[in-house]
Amino acid sequence: MNIMYIVAFILIFCLVSKTFGVNPLNLLVNMLLRVLSGIVFISFCNYLIFMSGKSFHVNINEISLVVSAVLGISGVCFLYLFQWILTIM
Repeated sequence: MNIMYIVAFILIFCLVSKTFGVNPLNLLVNMLLRVLSGIVFISFCNYLIFMSGKSFHVNINEISLVVSAVLGISGVCFLYLFQWILTIM
């Protein structure tokens, strides 16, 4: 049952991206590079924050990966800003 949903999602993704005139393979490669760079950036920043003795960090989970895939490094910076605001309050 889950495989059927995955196949349906891939087909709908390809159809929608073709409708907007975007190559689906290029879009997937771009998103994969953004996710990987987001993971590296989050890990590096969490390490620097840990070494400085601060108490806030951003977890690597589905939400942070989606934000880094859609918005890139600027989205990860937003996650740190949001976490810092929540830590203050």
